[in-house]
Amino acid sequence: MFKNLHPSLRNAMYVVLFSFTALVAATFYTIRLTFQHFEPVMDKNYYEIGLNYEKAIENQKDLLSQGYQLTTNWDNTTLLPLGESDLTVSLNKKGELAKADSIYIVLERNATTKHTARYDLTPSNLSFTGKIPLREKGTWNLRIISSINGKTFEREGKITVR
Repeated sequence: MFKNLHPSLRNAMYVVLFSFTALVAATFYTIRLTFQHFEPVMDKNYYEIGLNYEKAIENQKDLLSQGYQLTTNWDNTTLLPLGESDLTVSLNKKGELAKADSIYIVLERNATTKHTARYDLTPSNLSFTGKIPLREKGTWNLRIISSINGKTFEREGKITVR
């Protein structure tokens, strides 16, 4: 292919040709990996969430100023065991139990939707309970979301499953 060139220039041309071929192969491999492990955006209704963002912040501030607070039986636990765990969530208003319309939790990992799961809790007196399957070790983001008279009240935190 490069027979008429000086040997040093011929070697340089082979290096350039090999590098170009390796770059093209790496590009196609990257594209293949991207399509095999594709994940959609975090929230499918991100546009509506963005439109209602100010109202959600206002509702959260309003409920906090009224003294609302969400407490769980996991609050004082640093490590949770792998498997199914009981969760009890209570809504308090100025230190006394209050009534919520519904409460659910969302367990998720950072920057991925692969293991995101939502669990609706069932009412029990003035609290909500449920069995939450913790199937994978590591740190999880826990969002507790309650509905109070048509307003959404949310608490976020992290749990560690061991």
